[in-house]
Amino acid sequence: GFFQSYAVEVDIKDASNATCLYADWMMKFLITYESNSGDYKTTTLNLSSSVTHNGSLCGNDTQAALVAVQFGEGHSWSINMTKNNETYQGDFITLTYNTNDTAVFPDAKRKGPVTVLVKDPLHPVQLNTVFVCHNSYFIEAENITQIFWNVTVEAFVQNGTVSKK
Repeated sequence: GFFQSYAVEVDIKDASNATCLYADWMMKFLITYESNSGDYKTTTLNLSSSVTHNGSLCGNDTQAALVAVQFGEGHSWSINMTKNNETYQGDFITLTYNTNDTAVFPDAKRKGPVTVLVKDPLHPVQLNTVFVCHNSYFIEAENITQIFWNVTVEAFVQNGTVSKK
């Protein structure tokens, strides 16, 4: 069930060591893949207890912010966020899963990393405001369902302080 996943917390600092991007959420993935016997199986890819966030970026007026996480045996997930004068929003989500991970894909016919790109469906959020969503929401694309819950995000944080709004 839902309790096998770990929460991810990403707190990105700028050059002056002030928080510029904060995100805390839970997610898991339902992935349908072709097995060696030719039939299709659905497996659950959960986050592991050790998650890195290499490559995450603050972003600015001209560059997108990026939340990037790496976990398990060669899996990674990222979302890039852009802003205008008043709002910020997710732009697209990239998931790379690795079917060489035999714990998750014990009998995958195709071996190696698979990358899926999907547009983020969420609405823009006011700058200096935290986006919070406790309910589960689902993004379905190709053979994958991405499930998110207990989400707290603020991109383009002002003055290093995550908003209370």
